[in-house]
Amino acid sequence: MSATPRAFSATSIALHWLVAVGILGMIGFGVWVGAMESGPDKTAAIQIHKSCGVLVGALALLRLVWRSREGFPPAAAHAPSWETRVARRVHEAMLLLTVAIPVTGMLKSVTYARPVEVFGAPLIPKLLAEKNVPWNEAVSLAHSTFAYLLAAIIVLHVGAALKHHVVDGDGMLWRMIKPVAR
Repeated sequence: MSATPRAFSATSIALHWLVAVGILGMIGFGVWVGAMESGPDKTAAIQIHKSCGVLVGALALLRLVWRSREGFPPAAAHAPSWETRVARRVHEAMLLLTVAIPVTGMLKSVTYARPVEVFGAPLIPKLLAEKNVPWNEAVSLAHSTFAYLLAAIIVLHVGAALKHHVVDGDGMLWRMIKPVAR
């Protein structure tokens, strides 16, 4: 096994895992809410989903800012150039989608002529007098498409991490588990 590549900071690791758990929870919760029959229970579940989504979105935005500040660690030395390029694009896509999904979720509320609240605390007031059906349908489609795309990319990401750990034995997985001393 080769030496472990340069690790991430403790802040990067914490943000990675907080956003990862939040996003996975939100995708699962969103699928569950989407399958519910309309009614007061679904309305209450949607409010919880929206509130948690705003919080996860804020963490994702913080993670995006942090990543742009800290940069990406170098790729595995043994990785072919195509793998390095794909890995970079996958990471960029995940970062962008983790922000785009909450933004489109908030736009769903706005275009539905609803305020955006976080556990009852106002964040964005009701901006439209009535639902804008075409815009609501467009952002709803974007929201669900982004969520399913992110889920697929997460599967790819986890598969690549396991490949590095089990097949390559290169220590890449450890850099997102054990922080570097700074």
